[in-house]
Amino acid sequence: MLGGQQPVTGAQVSLYTAGSSGYGSGATLLASVVFTNQNGVFTIDGSSACPSDAVPVYLLVSGGDPGVGAQNPAIEMMAALGECGNLASLPTITVDEVTTVAAVWALAPFLKASGSVGASSGNAQGLLNAFANIGNLADPAAGTAPGKTVPAGAKVPASKINALANILAACVSSSGSGVCNTLFAAATPPGGSTPNNTLQAALNIAANPASNVSALFSLSTMAPAFQPALGTAPPDWLLAVNYTGGGLNTPGALALDSSGNVWTANYFGSVTELSSIGQPISPAAGFTGGSLNESYGLTVNADESVWVTDEQTPSGINNADGNMTVLNSKGQVISGADGFSGGGIYFPVSAAADTDGSVWVVDYGNSTASRFSSSGSPISGTGGFGDSQLQGPVAVAIDAGHNAWFVNQAAASGSVTSISPDGSQVNTTICGGEAPSGIAIDSIGVAANVSRGHVWTANYYTSSVSELALNSDGTVTVVSTGYTGGGLDQPNGIAIDGAGNVWATDFRGSSITELQGANSSQPGAPISSSNGFGRDASLSAPFAAAIDASGNVWVSNQGSSTITQFVGAATPVKTPLLGPPQLP
Repeated sequence: MLGGQQPVTGAQVSLYTAGSSGYGSGATLLASVVFTNQNGVFTIDGSSACPSDAVPVYLLVSGGDPGVGAQNPAIEMMAALGECGNLASLPTITVDEVTTVAAVWALAPFLKASGSVGASSGNAQGLLNAFANIGNLADPAAGTAPGKTVPAGAKVPASKINALANILAACVSSSGSGVCNTLFAAATPPGGSTPNNTLQAALNIAANPASNVSALFSLSTMAPAFQPALGTAPPDWLLAVNYTGGGLNTPGALALDSSGNVWTANYFGSVTELSSIGQPISPAAGFTGGSLNESYGLTVNADESVWVTDEQTPSGINNADGNMTVLNSKGQVISGADGFSGGGIYFPVSAAADTDGSVWVVDYGNSTASRFSSSGSPISGTGGFGDSQLQGPVAVAIDAGHNAWFVNQAAASGSVTSISPDGSQVNTTICGGEAPSGIAIDSIGVAANVSRGHVWTANYYTSSVSELALNSDGTVTVVSTGYTGGGLDQPNGIAIDGAGNVWATDFRGSSITELQGANSSQPGAPISSSNGFGRDASLSAPFAAAIDASGNVWVSNQGSSTITQFVGAATPVKTPLLGPPQLP
């Protein structure tokens, strides 16, 4: 146990298993509490008491003398150890500010200020993946950044992690009075609670990454024990990891499977799959075959099949007017050499899967929509659905009633069109903005039968986001023709997290924007700063966004052929995404 790289004596060490009774709930003490000796060393063993080999475990270390001759009650640090079944084989573990930062940022959606880590019983995989992501950020053996599991070519913000560790070290290395109070004041968000230990302070910073950035950065220069560290204040305290490999080549849409693996359509005829920690699963050229070509859209279905839109095909396939290529979970083409066509397919650019296994497709070329069964049989007729109301559609999302909603990029004023499952009901609503390019639907109010959710559109040319309420009586109310702020700059992609907050990719701004959701006191109000989030994350023409069951926000960068992961930044979403997002 080290504080500012110095031993902490007499600190209390507790070993916990993560809970499964709710987010931040159900953590259980696994072994008797022990204390560090004069060298900061402790020995603790809970391997014989593991409730199961797969349950993740972690250490909390509290108090102790960091070498100042007195106990510092503000010390609370953390190290994640992974699965309980591996405890007996673990090497020496270092608990310090770096391991604390790595654990808090990756586990933020699952962590309470008390130090309790837990997930719902239905999200064990998301929690395990979050623990695995910690290994990219920090090495628990050495207590340094980055970790040992970083994929080749990936870029981990080690200097930013060290700066955050130095912020905590300013307090940890003291007697716990003046400098700790400065930290706690800077780590108190507007209207939020003031922390009283370093773990709570770290969690507040992770949850409010744009709050008091300069004040927090100034603390990092007081006890700069970890190097290299940032020399100037960052735009925010989000941690973003950039990944390459697996055939990434001008990536478009993103989708996640039930294991948390990330699938991306590459425009130049391939599909990339990365593991939940960014390791390439697809080969160096990506998954190829079938008739993959000019692929923007991609969705993962309930059976883990991956549906990809091919905007144009060779002349012998559907008159060169495009089709759908479908891969199984191992990346093998299962739609034949010619893919799936029919149903009105014409220059398809986007797709979305429904809970019933059907897949909706956006046909940009003739402004129609196609719908396919899970086996690839067309449900829509040869002319597609749309009743001539679609105008240059480019994106689709599905509501809780199985209706598909499309944004009309070519409409004179931004509009959305809804189509019923059988194509018989087609309705268009003016939503404001101009050239909407992305669409997402939340499930706010659906469970209580007080609404059918809300439609959100990313309006490219007006740099805004519109909101429409789907009322329980079937009517539609335009709540806002365009929220602005939060760094919105020609947004393209849009996603909703498990809390209903809205995330948009700023295609020209090289940032992402987060807005408050429909269930907040101020829907559409910016959560990100006026310059957006991630200005230091090397985003380049960010195209699409997707949120996984660990609360990571994944962004495809068309400009650099990379994928960026904002670690633990959002509320988890059940994957694959089928219909509106759900908290798993």
